[in-house]
Amino acid sequence: MKNERREQIIQYIEASGEVKLEELEELFPGCSTMTLRRDLLALEEAGRLKRTRGGAVALKRLMGSEGMYSRRAMENVRGKMAIARIAAQCLDPNSSIYLDSGSTVMMLAQLLPDSYRPIITSGANTALELVKHPGFSVTLLGGQLNSNTFSVSGHIAESAIDGLNIETAVMSTSGFAIDEGFTSGTFTENELKRIVIAKARHVIMLMDHSKIGRSMPLTFATLDDIDVLISDVQDDGLLQACKAHDVNFIAPVR
Repeated sequence: MKNERREQIIQYIEASGEVKLEELEELFPGCSTMTLRRDLLALEEAGRLKRTRGGAVALKRLMGSEGMYSRRAMENVRGKMAIARIAAQCLDPNSSIYLDSGSTVMMLAQLLPDSYRPIITSGANTALELVKHPGFSVTLLGGQLNSNTFSVSGHIAESAIDGLNIETAVMSTSGFAIDEGFTSGTFTENELKRIVIAKARHVIMLMDHSKIGRSMPLTFATLDDIDVLISDVQDDGLLQACKAHDVNFIAPVR
């Protein structure tokens, strides 16, 4: 019954493009609101839809309007969500936080509890998610907007960071290799990441398994520059490297 209901939800969303929770309650009167929320969460983690505030949207609609970012956001959703859940438990609600751009960081923004905290971000879509929380004080950096990542960077963003204090920076990466460190493919974004890490007292890196062993042209940090690395796999080689550099490596236990 559960799997059949979820397939019916997918069919409805693909036909209409999106759905509100109220519509699902009418379609499935025998199901509680909590059950339907769990259905949407499970379908999102399976990479079959994208949840929105109060409902969900079909992937084909996202692909048409958001292109490359949405395709990346739908990759390894289960692993990224596991990383985001761990990261949410590592943050002090009373500290100032910097959230990098990226699909895993976006999932973290969706999980943060409604409690007061000042948050700085370079992700335009992440900022839109954060302002749904009335208790958050959100600062979105200005600068050049990357249409593929929805991140801002460049001289304006770097100048803004110079005048801000960051207690904890939650960062993302496009690739990681032991010799090259954490890498990115865009010069302005790479420079901003480097400046943020230098400013922050505590750095948490979020990295799903697809980034391990992947090297992009520009390095913005090494293991010596971070305090915590959160991944979705228990990688023995990465674990040993983290121990050697006094980095706390956290991954779900399989």
